[in-house]
Amino acid sequence: MKQKNLFVLVLLVFMFSCKNSKEVKLEEELTSKVKYQNIKDEVVEIDTLLSVELIYKDSVIGWKGYAEVEKDLQLLKKCSPNEVLNLSQKLVNDVVLMKDSIHVVSLNEKGIRARMNTLYNQALRLQEMKDIPAITVQEIVKQTQSVFTLHNMINDKINAIYEQKKFEKELLENQFFFSKLDSIE
Repeated sequence: MKQKNLFVLVLLVFMFSCKNSKEVKLEEELTSKVKYQNIKDEVVEIDTLLSVELIYKDSVIGWKGYAEVEKDLQLLKKCSPNEVLNLSQKLVNDVVLMKDSIHVVSLNEKGIRARMNTLYNQALRLQEMKDIPAITVQEIVKQTQSVFTLHNMINDKINAIYEQKKFEKELLENQFFFSKLDSIE
C-alpha cells in the first residue's frame, strides 16, 4: 500500500511539474513576441471622419496631381503608423504636383489654393514626424486624419464652385437680372 501511495504521489508531482513547464514556455514565447513587437507596426485603419465625394469628377480627370494624392490617401487609409510615416514623403511630393499642375481655370482660385497650401503644410508635418523618435501612434493618427479632412475640404470646395457655376448658368438661362452680382470671375 505504501508503495502504491508513493507511486501515485510521484506521478502527481511529475504531472504537475510538466504542466508548469509547458505554461512557463508558453509565457516565455508570448513575452518574447511582445518584446520585439512595435506598436507602430500594427495596422491601423484611419477613420476619415467624413468623406466628401467629388460630384464633378469630370472636372479633375486630367489633373494628374489630384489623382496621385487620391492614390496616396487610399494607401494611407489602412496601414501601420510606420508605413504612414514612410509614405508621407511621396504624399508631400504629390501635393506639390497637385498645386503645380492645376489646369482647370475655374479651380485656380484663392479658396482652392489656400486649402492646397494647408494640405501641403499638414503633409509636411506628417513627414517631419518621421524624425521624432518619441512620437506616439495617436499623434500620427491625428495628423493623418487632418490630412484626410483637408482633402475633403478641397473636394467640398470643388463641388461648391461647380454648384455655383451651375446655378449661375441656370440664372442666365432664365434671364435673371441679378446673375452677375455674385459670380466667381
